[in-house]
Amino acid sequence: MSAELRGCIPIVATPFNADFSIDEDSLRAEVEYLIGAGVHGLATPAIASEGYKLSDVERERVARVVVEKASGRVPVVVSVDGNGTEVAVVRARAAAALGADALMVLPPMFVKPDMANLERYFARIAAAASLPIMVQDAPQLTGIALPVALLERLHAASPLIASVKLEGTPAGAKTSEILHRLEGRMAVFAGWGGLSFWEGLQRGATGCMPAANFGAILAQVYDRYCADEHAAARALFDAATPFIAWSMQSIDLSVWCAKEVLMREGVLRSNVLREPATLPDAVMVAEFERLAGGTPAHGQSPEEDRLYMKRRAV
Repeated sequence: MSAELRGCIPIVATPFNADFSIDEDSLRAEVEYLIGAGVHGLATPAIASEGYKLSDVERERVARVVVEKASGRVPVVVSVDGNGTEVAVVRARAAAALGADALMVLPPMFVKPDMANLERYFARIAAAASLPIMVQDAPQLTGIALPVALLERLHAASPLIASVKLEGTPAGAKTSEILHRLEGRMAVFAGWGGLSFWEGLQRGATGCMPAANFGAILAQVYDRYCADEHAAARALFDAATPFIAWSMQSIDLSVWCAKEVLMREGVLRSNVLREPATLPDAVMVAEFERLAGGTPAHGQSPEEDRLYMKRRAV
């Protein structure tokens, strides 16, 4: 499948059993649930998938399960970065072999490379896999900023490097600069939970990549925005924003929120995070209850959704 990347492409949470092994049945159920909710693609095993807690064998297995279960219904973006270029190249080839539609690539972060090394890193990954590349620009996580001039050079040298996910905040000005300087040749996706998605849409962004629990509502935001139903789209986005902002206090909290919501929906069998992980205390769980109960995850009114969440609570 060679579908264009667009819209809401949530990060698939990796479900674990009580013994921290991967729960493949729940993973398949999650893929089916998200596709049924109207998302426009899926991404794995990214940061919000706890991909950094998976072995290479597990990373490949998770990606394979998602690709196979998606069955070409939506494109699947597979994360293949590494702290060494050779590691990333091997991962890229493996992802291409199992049927990924595109690759998402963070820069190396253990040893901070200079611009020349970054250019070679991304170019070699693009050449190794011959798949569209989404550059993940996450300076607050990697300690590496990717200037727009670098993105421009990357695309010029390797046209497969065709999109960027902006995790840095605020993302608005950089979104506009990328779209202006590259004249639309590089698509921009809103990251960091999708907090900048509404502003991004107004600037010309192509989509967003939130945690799995916000896939349904942000997919609706995109669809309604594209249908010129801007007031309805904005109402949905405004309803989700408090929960998104609260959950993005940390990666662990974001992942826990995604798993807790999906567990309550009957999609996942547990909300287990692999260690190390900092889990919410009682005060935070109470705030989760308030926010999750007030987010119309199914496009319903807040009151309808509160009743829905109450019925599905376990």
